[in-house]
Amino acid sequence: MRCPYCGQVNTDATRYCLRCGRAIGTVQQPPLSMRPQIAPAVPPPPTGSRPGGRGQPARLPGPGIVEATAQPAATAPPGEPVAVPGPPAGFPPKTLTQLQELATAALAYTVGSSKREAGNKKVVDIIYPSCPAWQQVATLYKALSEHDEERYDSVVIRGFREESDLSLAFNNGRLTFDRRARLGGQLIRRYLIETHRGFEVDSLRIVLTEEWPAEQRRT
Repeated sequence: MRCPYCGQVNTDATRYCLRCGRAIGTVQQPPLSMRPQIAPAVPPPPTGSRPGGRGQPARLPGPGIVEATAQPAATAPPGEPVAVPGPPAGFPPKTLTQLQELATAALAYTVGSSKREAGNKKVVDIIYPSCPAWQQVATLYKALSEHDEERYDSVVIRGFREESDLSLAFNNGRLTFDRRARLGGQLIRRYLIETHRGFEVDSLRIVLTEEWPAEQRRT
């Protein structure tokens, strides 16, 4: 006889378990707390078909779970073209004052190189984004005002677009400033400005001059 309490195998004539000492001669049921617990049977989930599917069981969301539905990817509206600012009223400049006022709209630039060449000339190569002609003029003049030195007779500012080869000709405008140019017998300062490459159909050529003050003239 097997002990219903500890599982020990005893002889049929044994009234008390040889292992745990409990009475086993009479049929007794173990305490309720020691009886094995049987989980209630769970009914199978209902079967069905997904919308648009064939023979596939329906998947039910668990408690606290919200079934998400696929949403179409949001598409950004087509970008609007970037408006290119138009030239100010004083463009092209006809006086040095208008040229100086235009420089307030100059773009930021970086210096690619600065060197002295024959003829007491200084050449500065600057790099800045491609832009309309009036912004080229503004940026070139700003660079001249920041890199001009009295000891040079001429200062040339050459503009290049970003990622350009500086060993080639300018492609974003050029300004040539002659400090002691002569117009007949008169000593003048001359500003020669060319936009883009200087020879294109939409290129501009601007020439401005100013007289030397009498006290600074020399022969």
